[in-house]
Amino acid sequence: MIVYGDHKRTENARQLQEAAIDLAQSLDRMSRGIRRHAALVGLFISASQLVQGLADVDFKVLGVDTNSPSRRQGAALLVGLAAEVAKSWRSGFALGGGIDPRLLKSLAALDCKAEVLTGSAEGYAHYALYPESYLGAAQESGLDANTCVIGIRSIGLGLAAMVAAAIGAPPPISLRPIGHPFDRRVNADPRLVAAWRNEPSARFAVVDEGPGLSGSSIHAVVTWLRDLGIDRSRIHLFPSHSGDPGAEASQDVRETWMRCRKHVAMTFERTFPESSQIPTLRDWVAEAVGSPELRLTEISGGAWRTLHYADEKRWPPSTRGTERRKFLASAGPDRWLVKFVGLGETGLRKMRAATMLHQAGFGSQVAGLCHGFLVERWADGTTMDQLPLPRQRLVAEFTRYLAWRAINLRTREPGASLPALAEMAVHNASEALGKNQAAKLWNWFSKQAVPQVLERVEIDGRLHPWEFLIGADGTLVKTDAVDHCRGHDLIGCQPIEWDIAGACVEYGLSEGEAATLIGGMGDCIDVGLVEYFQPCYLAFQLGLWSMAAQSEDGRERARLAGTANRYEAGLTRFLDKARA
Repeated sequence: MIVYGDHKRTENARQLQEAAIDLAQSLDRMSRGIRRHAALVGLFISASQLVQGLADVDFKVLGVDTNSPSRRQGAALLVGLAAEVAKSWRSGFALGGGIDPRLLKSLAALDCKAEVLTGSAEGYAHYALYPESYLGAAQESGLDANTCVIGIRSIGLGLAAMVAAAIGAPPPISLRPIGHPFDRRVNADPRLVAAWRNEPSARFAVVDEGPGLSGSSIHAVVTWLRDLGIDRSRIHLFPSHSGDPGAEASQDVRETWMRCRKHVAMTFERTFPESSQIPTLRDWVAEAVGSPELRLTEISGGAWRTLHYADEKRWPPSTRGTERRKFLASAGPDRWLVKFVGLGETGLRKMRAATMLHQAGFGSQVAGLCHGFLVERWADGTTMDQLPLPRQRLVAEFTRYLAWRAINLRTREPGASLPALAEMAVHNASEALGKNQAAKLWNWFSKQAVPQVLERVEIDGRLHPWEFLIGADGTLVKTDAVDHCRGHDLIGCQPIEWDIAGACVEYGLSEGEAATLIGGMGDCIDVGLVEYFQPCYLAFQLGLWSMAAQSEDGRERARLAGTANRYEAGLTRFLDKARA
């Protein structure tokens, strides 16, 4: 099934540089504490994105990874910023004010004439991966300054700078594995590692946030080193998790993973442990809400359902493996939801959207953003799957909500193209319904007229009834309303017609109800695009819940499989109707 995707966009390097400089200069006005530390990490992430983008431009021109002067300049900048992050972290966020002025000068000196390809780093955006965790992994590795640190672009370059800063090694080199995602290879100048290659005491640290589905990127770098005569015993891996490579990993990849020494980046809890002098998430939230006597209870992995449902049999499905980390914060009668929404600019954008949603009456009050975690007032109420709204009010509420998003959350952020969505729908239909049905769906898509220009918005993307709460006074609150347009999936930001199609599917809107919804949103809605999106939405949801079911067992697996079956039946009905 096709579910996941990575949305890249072309940006002006000079503009990214100027934004990073502005962020660096803003640190001068910040006092000590978690807010300054978070801003410093945000600067490090922004600079890493810029430097890796410039390295990719260099690679595209030359066709080979080298250690050019511009590469060395960028890597040295990142190590300097990593050292600033390390100082702040080790001090317990006790440092205030600006960074070393030489770093600001180095940032301004970068050659930023090019256009660069950027994208959201998955670990920083979705999975609560903190760059500080690589400081801890490096410190515990036993490696020293006689280490060649290699970062796998993109996110691996910044993480490698963290490792180099922690062990006092020279600035890292970076490599961009190329080729099929499940069979990557490296094209690099051997002189990159010449200073360490023939020195038996030297070690090599390969740094990335993987391994992913195939583990082929890490394996490609190890293979390149092995082909240069470097013994596997000298190679150390720095992954972000201790699990094995995924289902698409070859036997060679698994052998590499088994035989190389690994230093796993610490989990969030070990990076900011309660036993250390470093303020923890509980301290961050307590400061944000002004309640020092605060308790945190984790409700990730579907555990949030215990707070809304008295009977487990009525639980909705949950993609537990990809859910964001979340906690319930309590202080006496007061409660807040504490949820990971992303480091740096990713989290700031989501906080701004959440604030706007609250001000418009659709979401909870925002208390603050604590180094990647959004803190919102806990919303009490009954989920809409347990207390359905009358149909007329349901349509009116969706009209009001989606019309507001269409006007107020317009964006230039990328999402999947219409051809990509159609390809996903046909592929998923083929796996679930067979090639004949997939061919019918492809034929249907080929006959649709589609707009050439799409007005994208930050869609909600998750309009299921369990995502809405009805308060004691009857008010409707939308939960989880800022994440799914920036999730680790194919969809991304889309025209508001995607959410209209989602509402039609989730609530079985009749033709009259759908017409009322669309008509209430003004003349801007493309009815043909709503229809185009319906099989795409069904096929995406089918893939999402089917893949989630594969990693579960027992009652949870049955719940997920049942949800996938519902979308499969909906896609079948769509094709039957389209054929008729």
